[in-house]
Amino acid sequence: MLISLAFILTAAVQLVFARRYWIEEKRIVLQEQAQNVSAFITENAVEMPSGDYYIPETLSPALMHLAGAVDGNVLVTDNDFRIVFCSHDACPHRGKLLADAVKSGLKQGDFFEVSRLGGLYEDGQYTAGMVLKTGRGDTLGYVLVSSSAEALGDFVLDNLRTYALSGVAVLIVAFVVLYIITYRLVRPLRQMAAITRRFSQGDFSGRVKVRGGDEVAELANALNGMAVSLSSLEDMRRSFVANVSHELKTPMTTISGFVDGILDGTVPREKRAEYLHIVSEETKRLSRLVGVMLNLSRIDSGQLRINPVSFDLTATVCEVLLSFEQRIDNKHLSIEGLDRCEPQTVYADYDLLQQVVYNLLDNAVKFTEEGGTIALSVSRVADKTVCTIRNTGAGIPAAEMPHIFERFYKSDRSRGLDKSGTGLGLYIVKTVIDLHGGEITVRSVEGDYCEFAFQLPAAPVHLQKK
Repeated sequence: MLISLAFILTAAVQLVFARRYWIEEKRIVLQEQAQNVSAFITENAVEMPSGDYYIPETLSPALMHLAGAVDGNVLVTDNDFRIVFCSHDACPHRGKLLADAVKSGLKQGDFFEVSRLGGLYEDGQYTAGMVLKTGRGDTLGYVLVSSSAEALGDFVLDNLRTYALSGVAVLIVAFVVLYIITYRLVRPLRQMAAITRRFSQGDFSGRVKVRGGDEVAELANALNGMAVSLSSLEDMRRSFVANVSHELKTPMTTISGFVDGILDGTVPREKRAEYLHIVSEETKRLSRLVGVMLNLSRIDSGQLRINPVSFDLTATVCEVLLSFEQRIDNKHLSIEGLDRCEPQTVYADYDLLQQVVYNLLDNAVKFTEEGGTIALSVSRVADKTVCTIRNTGAGIPAAEMPHIFERFYKSDRSRGLDKSGTGLGLYIVKTVIDLHGGEITVRSVEGDYCEFAFQLPAAPVHLQKK
């Protein structure tokens, strides 16, 4: 439709300008011929004793010749606008008066119009006219030179036919080209739609073949990238659900078994304290898992808020470290740096920061090799409080460093050493630090060490402990 409309507008504008050019050419030719006729009559008109002039009949052949030069008709009128000469044989116009509109136009000077000359002709004519004067400047009459306007209609029709044929040819070519282009554009879009429907059904294995480098190819690349991300996220989600299920089932089975044993007397009285201690540890484990789940839910819903208070971050690190005392002793780990840590006051959410430190120390203890070292540091750098936790061990591969703070992500190394982890610890750590306006960074050398450092704005001076 757009091509057709553009073609029609182009043809219309072209025809308007061509018609104007055609008419202008006719006007110039007819006015020149009218001047020639006027000059010829002025030179050959006969002056009578009364001072009047008349046109001899002997001039007719010459006037007819002049009219033939433009394939038209020559009319000559007297001062009363009565036709006294006509170049056509057996001319029916001799003796007729011109129409008032034509008279008015001739009186104003050079005259030109495309019409039937006030009904004088049966079809349209180009007519140019001018005043006929004597040598003394007296008005002798008026000269009109006319030529048929039928050629203009033929010219317009010929152009319309040409434009119509050209338009049909252009439309056919455009239709074929656009069909091919549209087919090539729509085919990948249909593939994308089909793959998207598979995504909605949980199947993320589909991929779109990418061809070229246009916008559709960019969209296909984006869709393929989204498929990879969704597939990875789905794998991590399934692993998370399996891990959480295991984390819930194991302590609940332990708690249920020991409690039932104590209640039915199966567990000897002297062993009850030991088993109750195990039940207590498993209960704490469940509590931590529930806390992780609640925090994840609050993060996803945007409801995780901080309740800042002023407290000593160094003391918090020491308190959390004490909860790992048994695991540290079992692995014969060395703790360094605590003796150099001075009290550092921060203004933050105590519970959330305690969880941050717990998650980082839990990873450090978990991934430090037997007999390895964990180094701790809490210091003031400019207006920031920086806490660093560094452990020796296998470290994190460079390829996995950009992903370790992603939700559900577990490195290949952690999958081997921590089969029950949820992959949420570091994600929650980064989210909490970001909520406090801080920053967390990680450095690692594979086979040597891994170091996490987070920084927080220091507490305002009036809130710092003396």
